[in-house]
Amino acid sequence: MQEPEIFEQPVRTKDPEALVAGEENTYHTGYTNATDESTSLHEYHDFVYPEDRKLGTWSTAFLIINRVVGTGIFSTPSSIIRYTNSVGATLLFWVLGGVMTFALFVYLEFGTALPRSGGEKVYLERVYQKPRYLATCIFAVQFVLFATSTGGAISFSAYILRAANGHVTPGSWETRGIAIAALTVVCLIHAFLPRLGIWLSNGLGAFKLILLTLVVCTGWAALDGRMVRESPKNFSSFNGPDIVGDNDDSMDPTRSTAGYALALLQVMYSYSGWENANYVLTEVRDAPRTLRRAAPIAVSAVTILYVLANIAYFAAMSKAEIRDSNVLVGAAFFRNVWGDSPFVTRAMPVFIGLSSLGNVFAQSFAMPRVKQELAKEGILPFSRFWASDWPISTPTGAILLHWLLTAAFILGSQTTDVYTFVTNIFIYSGNWIKFFLGVGLLYLNFTPSERWAEQRTTFRSSPLLTLFWIIGLLFVLSAPFVPNELQDNIPFFVVPALGTSMLAIGTAYWLIWAKVLPGFGFHIQHEIVQMPDGSERVKYKRVKPKRMRRRKQRQRSVW
Repeated sequence: MQEPEIFEQPVRTKDPEALVAGEENTYHTGYTNATDESTSLHEYHDFVYPEDRKLGTWSTAFLIINRVVGTGIFSTPSSIIRYTNSVGATLLFWVLGGVMTFALFVYLEFGTALPRSGGEKVYLERVYQKPRYLATCIFAVQFVLFATSTGGAISFSAYILRAANGHVTPGSWETRGIAIAALTVVCLIHAFLPRLGIWLSNGLGAFKLILLTLVVCTGWAALDGRMVRESPKNFSSFNGPDIVGDNDDSMDPTRSTAGYALALLQVMYSYSGWENANYVLTEVRDAPRTLRRAAPIAVSAVTILYVLANIAYFAAMSKAEIRDSNVLVGAAFFRNVWGDSPFVTRAMPVFIGLSSLGNVFAQSFAMPRVKQELAKEGILPFSRFWASDWPISTPTGAILLHWLLTAAFILGSQTTDVYTFVTNIFIYSGNWIKFFLGVGLLYLNFTPSERWAEQRTTFRSSPLLTLFWIIGLLFVLSAPFVPNELQDNIPFFVVPALGTSMLAIGTAYWLIWAKVLPGFGFHIQHEIVQMPDGSERVKYKRVKPKRMRRRKQRQRSVW
């Protein structure tokens, strides 16, 4: 089989008419390989977003807050107390999760140096340039398949049905139908009414902060003894018997290690999304400056409110009550403090459902932007279609791809375990991506290249913080492989094994895309496209070699 031919010198292309004034500004990026005139037509264009459509500091901050705060803070505490069996350890993990989110400084350094949409895709391409295309293909498989809005859409549906009927049947067609309807409305708004989508996203983000503040204030009332039920006294010297197995099992170090890893994984899931703004930096006004302001504001506010909210839960509920509440910790919390009032049974589920809907808004805005960038580079099958921004210069093709995969997971979810399982796979495999980014940033810091020195801004992430983040990720990645019986429905090794296998699946995709297909008469052209703001991105294209084109030309001349 013929070894693929690779251009060592990338082609740079720029449309001289790219910067025409007005809202219809476009930046065309056609294939300008002089040896292949048949491919010189413009296959797609990059829209130059007008300033009034770009995100400012607060819109960017709410984009992060909306992505981070969904239903996790109202449901995850049940899993964490099950895994740790300790009030102190649970609160410590929420603090540790908040500290680990400040590894966003890694993303801030990458984002300010490479201020364009794509997030991890852009940063992996900058660090891991050999073997060519490998890092991009691994990320593409992991992100396209599992970066969906399934969990948020299902949670919204479940809480709305709970408010209406008082109960929810997991996996019912009613639940799935409402979830798909909500997802469809959100995607249509982002595709055809982008300004309305941003306004709604900002409004839901502000509402989430108010809702969390309500939880914290209710917890203060519970600490003062103002609740309809007896105080659980979780903060006294004795806070009741263990709830995970018997005492002997709960002291087993193997079980404790696995439980702590699973607890930290769940906490990181609840904090996940702080990188959301990095996905859309092309659409952020003065991206380096705005990102430096918005990301710390959002993460600090969420961390403080998350820790205080967990203190509030323990002020009003015993460990057993939190464990047995499963995904309805928030509802049980308000019932313990205020009783079974209509506000608790009807209004609160709607409020928590709206929190989930905000999560869907944030995901459906940012994730398709990354998928569009992958499509623009030719990495995905039918890339030209998924890269489309017809008709009003929004990523409609990528939004459709996001809708299709999310709807498929919703329709395939017979129980809540399915979308929880899919989310855990995305978070676990995403931790591998973050681990490689942390290692890559350390490499760039200690072996700086001239190109990286030109791209970096004055913002720097502390190497010690980056190293701490890497060690934390290694613990979360390795400990779930320790045998345990803490997960009820699936073997302990399934999530870490499948999450890790995403690396192998991505490598297999790379072998087919970059090695096998070129053997059938194509080579990969590595093209650097200069953007209107002066930044660059990589694009790949399979191009027929000269000898094959000449052979076809001779055949046509004979006929």
